[in-house]
Amino acid sequence: MRGAAALGVGSMVGAGIFALLGVAAAQAGSAVWLSFLAAGIIALLTGHSFAQLGVRYPSRGGVVEYLVRAYGEGRFSGACSILFYIAQLIGMSMISLTFGKFTAKLIGIGDVLLWERLLASGLILGLTALNLIGSGFVTKVQGKIVLANLVLLAGFTLALYTFAQGARLSVENWPPATPILGSLALTFFAFTGFAVVSNAAEDMENPARDLPRAMYMAIIIVIVLYVGLALAIVGAVDEQELTSSGATLVAVAARSCFGEIGFTVLLISAIISTVTCLNGGLFGVTGVTFTLAVHGELPSRFKRKIRASTGGLTISALLSLLMVNFLSLTVVASLGSATSLLVYTLVNFGALRLVAQKGVHRVLIAMSVVACLFAIMVWILYTLKTSPHAFLIFLSFLVISFVTEGLLQRYHGRRIRARNDQDARAA
Repeated sequence: MRGAAALGVGSMVGAGIFALLGVAAAQAGSAVWLSFLAAGIIALLTGHSFAQLGVRYPSRGGVVEYLVRAYGEGRFSGACSILFYIAQLIGMSMISLTFGKFTAKLIGIGDVLLWERLLASGLILGLTALNLIGSGFVTKVQGKIVLANLVLLAGFTLALYTFAQGARLSVENWPPATPILGSLALTFFAFTGFAVVSNAAEDMENPARDLPRAMYMAIIIVIVLYVGLALAIVGAVDEQELTSSGATLVAVAARSCFGEIGFTVLLISAIISTVTCLNGGLFGVTGVTFTLAVHGELPSRFKRKIRASTGGLTISALLSLLMVNFLSLTVVASLGSATSLLVYTLVNFGALRLVAQKGVHRVLIAMSVVACLFAIMVWILYTLKTSPHAFLIFLSFLVISFVTEGLLQRYHGRRIRARNDQDARAA
């Protein structure tokens, strides 16, 4: 159980929080901690749905498995699996852009978008090359870096409280409700890694007992860390820095309180974290595409061997490069939030259809559906008002998912299907 919980915490607390906290604070201002708290509650409710599905359908297929179980082996499930794949690509693009921004700051280039994109592209190409030749160094040290990052963030949070001013946390300093609600999708994106906990159900001796506990433990730990960090930063920096620092807010807060040494240490920590997170993302998405290709659900080129990896790695890297070089960090984060929320809403609704339990479990699943739908509607309304082009890109991803699925079914005989064909255990 503890191992699964640690896996969930490590998947949530990574490079994303360094960028997302500042991007969300640009909208929610001094109420950004409240946005993280609300997003954490939505994640906790959704985590309950994932836990119930993981107990009932223990499979490493995770999200794809649950979608197929809930909606059948048709075009809808296939399109949703492609949308989930797109969400993974968006996540990798966000991590890469974060690396570019932080590295540019560290070496003194400044806020030059061209250089940030070149650095981000270089990271994708470099890690792709390492994975193709089979270098496992980054993977070997990944767990240690995640632990060090957790310790650093926790220590940094506690240290910041010595500089915090209570007046900055006053409700009077909050912006209007609209931008606070508008930031909810962004802060939820920082929690999306919790889904991997349910993938560990097959390895548990008693998943009915251990999986829910591991899920709740992981999400609650991250809620405490995120809300605590957000409160500390709100109290420690002035309003202008809070709303204008963007992705570098955490490092800016470190400089305000601890000088250039603190600024540099946080930047280096974030940069190292982005490297390990992106490497994990490339490894994970390669596994997903290979499995889908083996089952005939993606073209054979995705499973074709290329040195120490597969064609899925190179195709995913190419698609991520396109996003990195044509979309901004804020837009990428927004799109990642929306696509993840939509997929998780479908999983929640699927749990409502599949989990036969009544009483509190049923109520919690229904609440998760309502909460995710609310967050999506808020995102749509806020994005249409502030960034309509991002909404159009989101719609294009939906169209691409369904069109791609239709083409795959027609020309490759693709048929998305459940991984585990044995009778599922009752939750």
